[in-house]
Order: sequence, then structure tokens, then C-alpha cells
Amino acid sequence: MAKLNKKGRNKYQPFIRLHRGVTESAAWKSLSCEARALLLEIWARHNGANNGQIGYSHREARKALRIGNDKVQRAFRDLEERGFLRAVVRGHFNCKVESGAGRATEWELTAEPCNGQPPSGTYRNWPGNLKTAPIREPLVPTLGTARALK
Repeated sequence: MAKLNKKGRNKYQPFIRLHRGVTESAAWKSLSCEARALLLEIWARHNGANNGQIGYSHREARKALRIGNDKVQRAFRDLEERGFLRAVVRGHFNCKVESGAGRATEWELTAEPCNGQPPSGTYRNWPGNLKTAPIREPLVPTLGTARALK
């Protein structure tokens, strides 16, 4: 058994470093439980040197989180839209590797340094980087349609 410090921690035990800047952001607070759990699952694969090369597929997410495909797709989409994840290499089912399985997407955590660069932290700008459809004006019948309705 490993020796523990005064706080009961082992300095060699892996952990996920989740900053308050992340958890107090508007983007984090807007995430669903599934998206938060997915982010933690992906973050658990980060070893300090592999950011931008963290492979995680939809199939793995469905199995780990025990949720359906629609919720997994929504969770990945929400994490990308809000700026927590960035797909570096898109995977797809038809690209087979030696094992015969499809290639998983490789992810970058934007809250962690990547390739010697500081964290991009795009989740901090979330309300501004959301791609939304333009607001439509309410439909008002024109004179021609008003007469047709009579």
C-alpha cells in the first residue's frame, strides 16, 4: 500500500484537475449531466502530454455513461459548441485500423495546454461563440391571405 500524506492523498494517484474557472463558467452551468459526465470521462484519459490526441468514440461514451445514442450525440455537440472540446482528428466507422474497429475521434481539452501552447479556454467566450439561427419575425397575414381566410 502506498504511503499517504496528512490529507490522506497519494502523490502518485492520478486525478482530474477541474478548476473553478471551468465549473463557475456560464458554459459549464449550461451543460446537461450527461455532457458533464462525458467531459470527465474524456478528461480522465488526459495524462498531461496527450492533449489533442485523446481518442474517445461515441460507442465508448454510450457504454461508459449507459445512455442512448441521441444523448451521447447531444453531449458531444454541446461540449464542442460551448468550447470545452475541440475535435482534432475526426473519426468515422468506415476507416478501419488494425483491430478492425473504426477510428475514434481525437479530442483536445481546451482547458489544458496542448502542443506547448497555453490552454485556449474557448468555453469562457461561450455565449458569443454559439451558432444560433437568426430570429424570425412572427408570421403576419398579408392582405391577400387575409382575404383568402374569409
